[in-house]
Amino acid sequence: MKRNIISSLFIIIGLVLMVSSLGIRMYSKNKEAQLIKEFNNDIALENSKNDDKNHDKNYGKQKRKTIRYTNGDGDKIAIMEIPSISLQSIIVEGTNMDDLRYYLGHFKDTAMPGINGNFSIAGHSSTIYNEILNELYKVNIKDEIKIKTLTGEYDYIITKKFVVEPSEIGVLDQDENKKSMTIVTCTDKGKKRLIVKAEMKK
Repeated sequence: MKRNIISSLFIIIGLVLMVSSLGIRMYSKNKEAQLIKEFNNDIALENSKNDDKNHDKNYGKQKRKTIRYTNGDGDKIAIMEIPSISLQSIIVEGTNMDDLRYYLGHFKDTAMPGINGNFSIAGHSSTIYNEILNELYKVNIKDEIKIKTLTGEYDYIITKKFVVEPSEIGVLDQDENKKSMTIVTCTDKGKKRLIVKAEMKK
């Protein structure tokens, strides 16, 4: 009898954990979808400004400088799409752990999209929160990455995919002679880091 009660308790606990995990993932996806919608609206508004004949022709250059240097933690900076794995996600400034539960994060002090340097981002491969990069391992060399920002859209082509130790921060090094991109996520149950490198289309 006691054994049956214990077995029942384990089953109930398992179901509660499963439902809780599902609820967290659904909340995470809804939160991300809302932010993507908001950012697309921001892009549409920006485009309408650029279509205004009286709009300052230097606005784009000014905005590009602003977007690089004045973003605060958690601010939306771009939408990333990888068509080959049906991925679409928002990128926010910074790699705060709370933000990474729901979005991709931009490493501070690395380049912004479309300019010289190494535009570097991180995201979770998780079964609890928003599993944004769970299928990143499926990408192939020459797959395309699309980055949409307030100042334009940028296409990158994947050039490398490899695994490193968590201490290998050299993958974030900046090369000001080219426009590149790095995506970092966990693999091997968090013991390693999967790295995807890409370069902007010329």
